[in-house]
Amino acid sequence: MRDAGSSASQGWFARLLRSSYFAPLTLAVIAVLVMGIVVQLLALAGAFPGSRAAQNRVAITGPGRTGNGDQIQAYVLGAVVSPGVYALPRGSRVHDLVAAAGGATADADLARVSLAGTLADGGTVYFPRVGESIPLTLGGKLNINSASERDFRYALGISADIAQRIVAYRTAYGPFTAISQLLLVPISQTTYDRIRLLVTV
Repeated sequence: MRDAGSSASQGWFARLLRSSYFAPLTLAVIAVLVMGIVVQLLALAGAFPGSRAAQNRVAITGPGRTGNGDQIQAYVLGAVVSPGVYALPRGSRVHDLVAAAGGATADADLARVSLAGTLADGGTVYFPRVGESIPLTLGGKLNINSASERDFRYALGISADIAQRIVAYRTAYGPFTAISQLLLVPISQTTYDRIRLLVTV
């Protein structure tokens, strides 16, 4: 009986080897095995959401951890070669923005701009031409983080003493982040109420 069963098994296997289905079936089994191996390798590499490797590569975000936290964007226009919005390293100065814009034009009145001023993210810097009045209609505001003492005096009509104090405060403590910080300079509430709608940060 054992020899008969063995012969039957060998006969079945021999028929399978001669069958026209053997080659396609073998290829299908090999393909499934290969796909399983590939999927496993991809999962280990973290190619699929939810896999442990993918979770380990998730970026930590939050205050101070944004993807572009080392850069700011500033808008420059007026007497520069290429006005526009430029991305610069955090802590850049107004003169860095001028360089990024291709430099000032020949008729730029650089004496009226604080080139050493620190740029604020989202800020706007206007470079006037010689003899040109600072247009308060530029976005409706004068940027208190880049304006010079002369700009404060002639564009806002404030005294030389107040203009000096604003620039000195900005130099000592860095860019203003809110218009209300002008009260810390200090300036009077009356002066603040008069100019607060004419300035921006």
